[in-house]
Amino acid sequence: MSRPWALAPGLLLLLAGCSPSPDKLKATLKQHPEILAEAIREHPAEIMEALQAASDSYQKVAQARAAVAEDERIERELAAPRRPSLAGARAVRGRREAPVTIVIYSDFQCPYCRRDVPVLEALLRKYPDQVRLLLKQTPLASHPYGRPAAEMFEALVRQDPTKAWNYYDLVFGNQERLGREGIAYLEMAARETGADLARARRDAAGPEVKAVIDADLAEFESFGFSGTPVFLINGVMLDGARPQEAFDRIIQRVLAANGAGSPVEKSP
Repeated sequence: MSRPWALAPGLLLLLAGCSPSPDKLKATLKQHPEILAEAIREHPAEIMEALQAASDSYQKVAQARAAVAEDERIERELAAPRRPSLAGARAVRGRREAPVTIVIYSDFQCPYCRRDVPVLEALLRKYPDQVRLLLKQTPLASHPYGRPAAEMFEALVRQDPTKAWNYYDLVFGNQERLGREGIAYLEMAARETGADLARARRDAAGPEVKAVIDADLAEFESFGFSGTPVFLINGVMLDGARPQEAFDRIIQRVLAANGAGSPVEKSP
């Protein structure tokens, strides 16, 4: 069995018969670095084991502190939630009367947004009666096809929200093709949903769709957001690509606060 305390004789002599203060120990090692060098040279495995144990302990403490800080943040935001606009002809996925609304600020060309697509699908399966999704269009200037993709989605909403969400799945599932083929791919995806492409083109270029996207971008900026994706779960913020557990943590708090209880998880 390895023994992290079985250090070199020089270090043992430094510690023997006393309990030096951290300052004294630091000063001594600074004046005599050969003591520590001797310990590392003669007992490298034990030193590494001790350092790894210290690192593991530090990480556990840091994770616990981060969890406490996140819980406190969630409680603060539950008490004073952000209030996005939910008005207008918006595409909702999930039960429209669900008590938990996840507002998604997304960009069709954002790779981090794509990572959360399967997470959101899993949430709808887990909370079929309690969670709904509402997509907001926040295409970034760095993505040349982000805005055209958003315009086509909103155009399809005006035909059939189900077709719009099918388009959403197609475009995120083929993000590389969007980057290569651009508008041609967007129109092909719209056609594949069974939508009226001529009407979709007209609506995508029209003032109503432009006003929706401009309003979404203005709201996004008003909340101080700058990158995608960002999610508001009944007004509580999550940003970036997150695992399902991060969403569960907030959803469970919201349901408990509303007296809705825990969900009955259903199979896909």
